[in-house]
Amino acid sequence: MTQTQIKEIFTSIQGEGHLIGYTQLFIRFCKCDFKCKYCDTDYKPDATSEIYTANSLAERIKSYDTKNIHSICLTGGEPLADAAFLKEFLRNITLPVHIETNATRTEDLKEIINMVKYVSANIKLPSAYGGKDCFKKHAEFIKMCKQARKDTYIKIIFDENITDDEIKKCVDIAKENDLEIVLQPVTKGGKITVKSRYLPEVLERFRQKYWHVRLIPQVHKMLSVR
Repeated sequence: MTQTQIKEIFTSIQGEGHLIGYTQLFIRFCKCDFKCKYCDTDYKPDATSEIYTANSLAERIKSYDTKNIHSICLTGGEPLADAAFLKEFLRNITLPVHIETNATRTEDLKEIINMVKYVSANIKLPSAYGGKDCFKKHAEFIKMCKQARKDTYIKIIFDENITDDEIKKCVDIAKENDLEIVLQPVTKGGKITVKSRYLPEVLERFRQKYWHVRLIPQVHKMLSVR
């Protein structure tokens, strides 16, 4: 029987992307295969984290009053780092499932894609997260989401160092799959770190190449909710 460590489980308002404003039941996983320099999410295990089997987590979820909950949000960290656990856990879940992912683990996605409805595919810009180019992996991952007819959008966290080449590669992936792009400025400590005058400029650079782009900051941070 598979098991994993869960950082936290809570209900809150979704503050990002195209499900913004809905009440979700969030499950935060502790594993992650990226070390983004802008990350301010406390996903690492600590004394408050709990070990769950797929069955015990399903029972925990059933203890919530879900009649006013739009969906379950699998977040982290990187939920797909626990693909084997998810494959077993999601069999017991009836609510729609929304996964927030770094959109690089295509083989892991194959294991659970039929049990997921919504996908937030985070394209990692080397200029912002401080790592290597992952565009080929992103393209493969997002293509699978499209082929499986999942409700998918592309999230791009950016700062003032975003390049024209990165914009082109993001737009190429979005156009090929006819998906919306949501631009999200880097936020630390609840504050947007990108200068306000720069935000419409980045949006316009995208829209010159592709129409289906929106600029949405982390609204839950502005509302002071989790």
